[in-house]
Amino acid sequence: MLDPSLNNLLIETIAANFKSKEMDEIGRMLNKKFNLYDVAEKTSVVTIGARSAATVLVDHMVSINKLHDFIKLLAELDNNQIQGRTLQMEGYDYFLQQFTHSGYFYDFTKRKVLPLKTESKEMPNWGALKDGKSYPITIISVDIVSNSELVNKYGAKVMKKVYTSLWGFLKHSLEHTDGRIWTWAGDGGILAFAFKDQIERAVKFAVEVQRTITLFNMNKNYPISEPIELRLGINSGKLVYHNDTGQIISEVINLAAHLEKHKTIPGGISITEKVFTSINPKLQSIFKGIGNFEGVPCFQSDRLDLVVCQD
Repeated sequence: MLDPSLNNLLIETIAANFKSKEMDEIGRMLNKKFNLYDVAEKTSVVTIGARSAATVLVDHMVSINKLHDFIKLLAELDNNQIQGRTLQMEGYDYFLQQFTHSGYFYDFTKRKVLPLKTESKEMPNWGALKDGKSYPITIISVDIVSNSELVNKYGAKVMKKVYTSLWGFLKHSLEHTDGRIWTWAGDGGILAFAFKDQIERAVKFAVEVQRTITLFNMNKNYPISEPIELRLGINSGKLVYHNDTGQIISEVINLAAHLEKHKTIPGGISITEKVFTSINPKLQSIFKGIGNFEGVPCFQSDRLDLVVCQD
């Protein structure tokens, strides 16, 4: 049984992806006697709208205790054919991500709906992304400024304590913006955001981090005598997801990393045009043009020393 909002999301997702005849066929995949018109108590001469048909289908699966089997079936129908067309389940990944809030998730490897044994925020795929499939993702590349000099001055052992603390600091901030740490190599790494409002959430996260890193440096357990500074580079686009997130190769990631390394000032954030045009006007207002980066126009903040690059 799903809570009302999740149940409604499932119905809307099905209605957006299937025609009524296709829903009738899907119903019979789990119940050979299923007939959409019989269950809806309609005659075959009456047209059943997509949303009504989806409601009938979902309610029926709940009534025969086949909800988890139904969720599995929909996951496996993605990129497969139904009634002669290849199906692309738009929005189903978002449903699967929201489904984790019910205490369950769909395991693509085991092909089962399973109880969550850990919090969904610990899952790098949000409990929803399928290995080998392409998704729109927003990437943040983060790095400590002048890390080599800090290691030479304080030693690798002491700096490892800084890295561990920074990882925890970022992870805490990521929790309320629903981001994930995909790779972390001591002094920096790659962070990822997915699903609705991903770009704005990523930018707000970055601004929050740069504005609160001072508090991190003032922590009584901070092990070195000088503050660290960060550079953040943000880009967004489609990339192919892999369960081993450290092995994901993408121009989306590369551009974010290049922006962070080559264009971003200490304490600053650089973002592509796609990111810039996707955030609200108040966030946009902190940026100004500063020329080109890798052949494209860039922008920088007057007030916060933030850098933006058009893509």
